[in-house]
Amino acid sequence: MTRTAPTTPAQTNPRPIPGRIGAVLSVLAALIAHARHFAATAATRVSAPEFATAAAVFGTYDLPPILHRVQRGMLRALALRDYLLARAARGHDLRFAWPPRVELLPHHRPPPRPAPAPRARPLPPRRPDPALLDPGDPAASRLPTPEELAAEVRRRPVGRTIAYICLDLGIAPGLCAGEFWTQVEKTLRRYGGSLDRLYRIRARREESFLRERDRRPDTWHIDWRDLRPSTVRRALGRLLGEIPPDGLGPPVPIPG
Repeated sequence: MTRTAPTTPAQTNPRPIPGRIGAVLSVLAALIAHARHFAATAATRVSAPEFATAAAVFGTYDLPPILHRVQRGMLRALALRDYLLARAARGHDLRFAWPPRVELLPHHRPPPRPAPAPRARPLPPRRPDPALLDPGDPAASRLPTPEELAAEVRRRPVGRTIAYICLDLGIAPGLCAGEFWTQVEKTLRRYGGSLDRLYRIRARREESFLRERDRRPDTWHIDWRDLRPSTVRRALGRLLGEIPPDGLGPPVPIPG
C-alpha cells in the first residue's frame, strides 16, 4: 500500500493595494516620516533664526505645544493608515467625494424623505477638533485616545482627516519639496478635505504668531516669511516630501 503525501492548503496571496488607497498611503508615509523627523530634531533647531519659518505655521515659538500637535498629527496619520490598510485588505478602494456637476432633473430625484421626529433633548454642541483651535487655547494640545482616533477616522472623509493632519504637522506649500504639496492638495480635493479652511486657520495662526513676536523684541530682525529651500532645510532638516540624504524615501506602508 502506497501512501500519498498530505495535501496542504494553497497559500493565499495578499490582496494588492488598490490604486487610490496606494496614492493616499504614499502621502501618509511622507507625512509620518516628517512627523518623526521633526519630533526628533526640533529641540536642536528651535533656537536657530530660521525656525521662525516653521513656527509661523504653528502660530507660536513655544516648542511644547508644537510637539503636542506633531504627536497628535502622527497618531492621526497612523490611525488613518491602519484604516486604509484594513479597507484595502477587504478589496475596497476609495471613492472620490466630488459633488455632482449636473443638477438632477425632477424625475431623476429620489422621493423626499419624511421630516425627522423632533428630539426630546437637543444634542450638546460638538467639541471642535483640537487641530482647529488657536495656539493659546489649552485644548489645542489635547491628545485623543486611540479609540477616539479610530472612530474619527472611520467617521470623517479621508480628505478631512488629511487636512487635520496637515494642520497638526504645520504643513504649508512653501515648506514642501517639488510636487509633494500638489499630491496633498489632490488628496484633499478628491476625498472631502477643505483647502479654504486650511488657509483660514493658517492665516489665523500667523496673526497669533505676529502678536507673540510683538512681545519678543529679540525676534524682530528675523524674516519669518523666508521660504527659500536653504532656509526651510535649516528650519526643518529637509523639505517635506524630500528624499533623505541616504537616498531612501519614506517607505510606503504596504504589507508584505
